[in-house]
Amino acid sequence: MKETILTNKEKSNLEKTLQEYKTYRIKKLKYLATIIVIGSLIGGIPTYLKNENISANFIFELIGIIALMLIPLLIAFLASKKGINRLSSDLKSGKKIEGKSTVKSINIFNRKINLLNGVKVFEPNEYYKTFKKGDLIKYKISPSNEYIFECRKE
Repeated sequence: MKETILTNKEKSNLEKTLQEYKTYRIKKLKYLATIIVIGSLIGGIPTYLKNENISANFIFELIGIIALMLIPLLIAFLASKKGINRLSSDLKSGKKIEGKSTVKSINIFNRKINLLNGVKVFEPNEYYKTFKKGDLIKYKISPSNEYIFECRKE
């Protein structure tokens, strides 16, 4: 396992991936917040139409329900920033980790591969279920293991 400097192509790939993470995160936040607000309003319309004598409490309750639903969304939004921070720190450091090692174990649920030298690599989609315990793997990953440049059998 050794640290090497990123090439220009790898830096551009990291920048592109970082930008994709950011836009996807914001896109999902807007989408889910819109669904929560519109869904709550649609749910409140029948109650409003049923009761002609609507009070301010109804409006405050509806706003409270919307706020309660938005709290987990906000927590998930803030938690997703951790991966973005890792990727941006990898980009700032300008280094990658590369090496060869033997597969120690594979987690079947999230396809995390534990190597004998202590490095943990996530199995790329193009190699789904091709690695087995005992295989020799050549890998190139970012220091935070947030991005995989290369992971293949030797």
